[in-house]
Amino acid sequence: MTALRLAASFVLVTLLAAQHAFSMTADEAMNKSKAWFKSGKAWSLDFRVQVYYADSPDINSSSGKLLVADGDRFMLDMMGIRFYSDGKSLWQWNVEQKQVLIKDVDDLSSTLHPSELLFKYLNCKATSLSEGEFGNQKLWVLKLDPSKYKGQFTQMEVWLSKKDFSPVRLQTVDPEKNTSWYNIINLKVMQKVSPDDFRYKSQKDVDEIDMR
Repeated sequence: MTALRLAASFVLVTLLAAQHAFSMTADEAMNKSKAWFKSGKAWSLDFRVQVYYADSPDINSSSGKLLVADGDRFMLDMMGIRFYSDGKSLWQWNVEQKQVLIKDVDDLSSTLHPSELLFKYLNCKATSLSEGEFGNQKLWVLKLDPSKYKGQFTQMEVWLSKKDFSPVRLQTVDPEKNTSWYNIINLKVMQKVSPDDFRYKSQKDVDEIDMR
């Protein structure tokens, strides 16, 4: 086979592969991501958040750990505060202040609900599908309709693993045009969790204030 024919064959194979890759629709990619979440009882992960402000060159970075399950159960460790929720009660442990505030989960603001921190995209409609690259890996990029979170976000997108459609990155833009990137690390599906994982355990020299 001549060099010209080899080159032509390579181009044809590349075009066919690209066509096949995008034969999947945005809705299909979203459904595959939802199916991934249905494969477990709970999920644990580390995450890093970077906020880019519209009116400032400063970047606010923070990181945390999250264990989340259904029924408003979660454990969130972020910026020196640990939240525990068993689905009914919420414990907010301010570690440095050695103080725990106990509240009803229903009193927690829906705009800052830790159990939804990185999974809000599952409630949105996917509007388009493309490809992106992050951390030396190629990912699916889903643009989302943020109307469900009107007043919180004007833009949303999620970057999904090409292997299993699990989330790798989430981007949001708020009405003030501040952009937040959530990078997900060490995401694991868990088939079994203990109720004690979502409840605060009393600590010596830590004050507990029951606000229920």
